[in-house]
Amino acid sequence: MADSSSTKPREPLFLLLGLVLVTACLYWARQVLIPLALAVLLAFILTPAVSALQRRGLGRLPSVLMVVTLALLLLSGIGYVSSRQINTFAEHLPNYQGELIKKLKPLLGGEEEDVSQRIQELFGEIKQAAWSHLGEAASQTAEGLADAFLVLVLVVFMLSQRENLRNRFVRLIGHGHLIATTQAVDEGAQRVSRYLYMLLFINTFFGVVLATGLLALGWVTGHHILWRYALLWGSVALVLRFVPYLGTWLVAVLLTSFAVATLPGWLLPLIVFAFFVLLELLTANVVEPLLFGHSTGVSPLALLLAAAFWIWLWGPVGLILSTPLTVILVVLGKYVPELKFFEVLLGDEPVLSRDVTFYQRLVAHDLDEAADLVEDHRNNHPPESVYEEILLPALLHARRDYDRGELDPDNYEYVLQSIRDIEEDLASALAEQFPQTAETRKGQAVGWPVRDEGDELALVMLGQMLRLRGYTLEVLSAKKLTAELLDHLQREPPAVVCLGSLPPGGLSQTRYLCKRIRREAPGVKIVVGRWADSEKIEHLEKRLRDAGMDLLATSLSASRDQIIPLVQVAANAAPKGISC
Repeated sequence: MADSSSTKPREPLFLLLGLVLVTACLYWARQVLIPLALAVLLAFILTPAVSALQRRGLGRLPSVLMVVTLALLLLSGIGYVSSRQINTFAEHLPNYQGELIKKLKPLLGGEEEDVSQRIQELFGEIKQAAWSHLGEAASQTAEGLADAFLVLVLVVFMLSQRENLRNRFVRLIGHGHLIATTQAVDEGAQRVSRYLYMLLFINTFFGVVLATGLLALGWVTGHHILWRYALLWGSVALVLRFVPYLGTWLVAVLLTSFAVATLPGWLLPLIVFAFFVLLELLTANVVEPLLFGHSTGVSPLALLLAAAFWIWLWGPVGLILSTPLTVILVVLGKYVPELKFFEVLLGDEPVLSRDVTFYQRLVAHDLDEAADLVEDHRNNHPPESVYEEILLPALLHARRDYDRGELDPDNYEYVLQSIRDIEEDLASALAEQFPQTAETRKGQAVGWPVRDEGDELALVMLGQMLRLRGYTLEVLSAKKLTAELLDHLQREPPAVVCLGSLPPGGLSQTRYLCKRIRREAPGVKIVVGRWADSEKIEHLEKRLRDAGMDLLATSLSASRDQIIPLVQVAANAAPKGISC
């Protein structure tokens, strides 16, 4: 029989070929897919309005027709008014030639006649280009109207048959994965709908405020050109801001050019530009964070790359569709194992957990970034969580990699020493933040590392967590021999011995030490810390209890909570005048 693992190296090649084939199909079938994608997005936007009318007793089809008709009238009205204003401005454009000559003369140099001639030549070239492309524009307009009609028909059909289409889609791609497919469809619809609605609201807010500001500025300064075209610029801003990243700057360039050409002097154009910038800053830093709440789930870099890809594939329409389509890819990557790479490459969730990132930085000998990760975590979480969620997991990663031979002894020692240095800095900071008081109890608790310095370092962390609760843990050195440690216990018998043992391995040594301690110091309570052990806890606990253990914990916090009551009992049982 052939080894099945031999086919695994071919999987990335098949995946790459599949992506190339899908991309080619998206390009060749764009005449059909673009209207379909636009119809889907419009259906997402209009569905809540249709549902609201249905809840008020109106039928499905009348609700769909009413909502689509109102949306079409609104868009047509905005388009009609905007086109009329554009035509009016184009007719009056030669009237602003004098103002342009006055402002451009210092920049272009030369006499006024030369500058005037250059501007006239520029206007002539614009007109010639417009007439030369008139036939092409007419054909594109006819094609655009056909596409718009197709989109309109698709929107009506999708809104009237949305449950049927959803069920068919789930049935088509969800065979054997019904729950995952249903979750993917629901989450994708929610993310896209939230994004489109918030973007529509924000762009409308931006357009209304911009138009209102231009109206007010025109009224205050007496320049009627501003309030005459305020609605045009509000509509332009509303539409172009749907284009990611580029739309806002395009509006800024066009609006500033309009102000320079039509307003006298430079002060008013600068005021218009400053007002636009302030409005953009307010929208980006206040309105958008408040309304969006949760992000689309796509990283900013992925949005940029997706915008470049879709505009290359589908042109300007692809730029508008890039964010919703990328959101859908991220959702598919979340629920379809074969497409997991989409979530990794495009999603905004951290690719590596904080403890893995911390350990990876230590392996790369980047101690500064590792320390910054710990400091950032400490500033936003309880101090105990630094030990439990970052330092101890990093120790476990190092131990596992060292046992598997993936981490050489020198690097293993470097990781341990780096964690020790960071732990000492953290302990100093916590000592200043949480100073010990006179009432701090020094219970008789001893930490005994089972194997090496990794176990010793984990016990030091446990000691810091106990210190934050007002107790101390004397951690013995891992370099001492077992006989020396047993002699220490006989000379100064503690109330509790905590054996620290990081997995993997070390279980046989732990059982051996439990037996020796139980034989040499029968009255001592033995607590074993097998932190983050993946073995079955019942089986592990039985084996260690048979060896003499009293309590078992698989986390630092659990070990802390076990030790404190034992120390308290020993302190209460001690004769008066003897401090524990």
